Amino acid sequence: MIKAGSRYEFSLVDFYSVEAGASKNPVVFYDFTELGYVTYDTHKYITGERLDSIAEKYYRRPSLWWLIAEFNPEIDDFENIPNGAILRIPNV
Repeated sequence: MIKAGSRYEFSLVDFYSVEAGASKNPVVFYDFTELGYVTYDTHKYITGERLDSIAEKYYRRPSLWWLIAEFNPEIDDFENIPNGAILRIPNV
């Protein structure tokens, strides 16, 4: 379920899936046919990290933290990411 008020509320959702035993929030996949395929790396979150510091590590630009947020819509609160969570880091 995508919550009312979420940045995904009015998005076109092509497919969503909830992994068994995982968070109750869906993983949202978009149709990128006009952009081509978007690939991503994964990053194992360590307690205390911030999205801007992760963006600095992968993109050398902390201001691109929002890309990581956009590719991980199942995370409701980026200030309380569970230790060990696997984040998708889009290759842009």
